[in-house]
Amino acid sequence: MASYNLDAIKAALSKGEKGGGTAQKTDGKKNVYWKPTLGTHDVRFLPMPTTTGEPFLRVEYYEKLTERRFIAPSCFGLPDPIKDQFAVLRKSKSKEDWNTTKNLRPREKFYATIIVRGEEDKGPQIWELTPAIRQKVYDILMHKDNVDEDMFSPEVGYDFTVTISPVLENGKPKTFNGYPMKEYGLQPRKKPSVLSKDKNQAKAWLDGMPNLEESMKQFCYPPEKLIEIMENYIAGRVSGTGGAGASSDEDGTDHNPASTSTTKANEDKLDDAFSSIM
Repeated sequence: MASYNLDAIKAALSKGEKGGGTAQKTDGKKNVYWKPTLGTHDVRFLPMPTTTGEPFLRVEYYEKLTERRFIAPSCFGLPDPIKDQFAVLRKSKSKEDWNTTKNLRPREKFYATIIVRGEEDKGPQIWELTPAIRQKVYDILMHKDNVDEDMFSPEVGYDFTVTISPVLENGKPKTFNGYPMKEYGLQPRKKPSVLSKDKNQAKAWLDGMPNLEESMKQFCYPPEKLIEIMENYIAGRVSGTGGAGASSDEDGTDHNPASTSTTKANEDKLDDAFSSIM
């Protein structure tokens, strides 16, 4: 059985369907994230079972409402007052409402589980992919020369060479928000190979794959916290202070689950704030 579903990938690419699905449960070990550096790296994608058949997990983030980005619970089917308000405001014909919605639209990232050659001692690592990198991988998987291959197979799959170089402008590294911009190249190796010549090691890696969905879901804010964030954001726009602004951190994820008490007063204040701009 293939590690991924080509029809699911094709649908996501051609129809813009947002996939990723649900990662299967594992033993819940602490996740290790790969932070790629400039240069060339060889990685092996591990087959990640998902409900859609796509090989990567999709996660949406709100990036403009607080100093650090945070997960949109709606991508996991959880209550999300921010998404609800976005749906309401985008139907409005008010220019002010449209300006408000700009920061309410979440941005998506994709997550792969990989083995980094030369870092096998770290075991399975998580690589956060931008939509552009995910597109590069899917284009390779969907190429006519590869459609009959299971490129993520532990037995007959392929390592991928990842080349990371700086984006240059007038001969100098280009930056965005103070961080150097990087360009990614991705190319499968010419010959297939086993995940590991040590079958016990390969099995340990596959059995030790993290449960990404459960890991991500634990960092979702409860509805009351989202209402508080929205209240502060709207209050900032109404007063002209501009709200929270963009994240100043490159990875910027708020991984501190919050627990604030739900109050009807918070909901009423949020409704009043929206009424003042609608």
